[in-house]
Amino acid sequence: RARVVRCGWGGSGGGGGGGGGHNAGGHDYARDDDGSVAVDMAKVDGILLQRMQAKMQRDFATADRLRDDLKAAGVMVFDKEKTWKAIGAGPSRGGGGGGGGGYGGG
Repeated sequence: RARVVRCGWGGSGGGGGGGGGHNAGGHDYARDDDGSVAVDMAKVDGILLQRMQAKMQRDFATADRLRDDLKAAGVMVFDKEKTWKAIGAGPSRGGGGGGGGGYGGG
């Protein structure tokens, strides 16, 4: 099972009822890596929030620019999965298995 680290502003307070799947950062994205690469969480949360708002307003040029800004800052965004990863960080999942043996001909 993948370990998903929810990131956000921290602090107390309950989740918003009826507000959808927003995390504490106000966006729908979750960090999905091993956390080995330090990132400015407040900056990432802020840009992801701006990007989500731009997409909701159908301002895709701004959303694309913000995605490129995140990439330049070392963050890859995966829209389909609603996750992001720091470039260079390991996966949040356990390591993959080794390859199998070759076919023994003969």
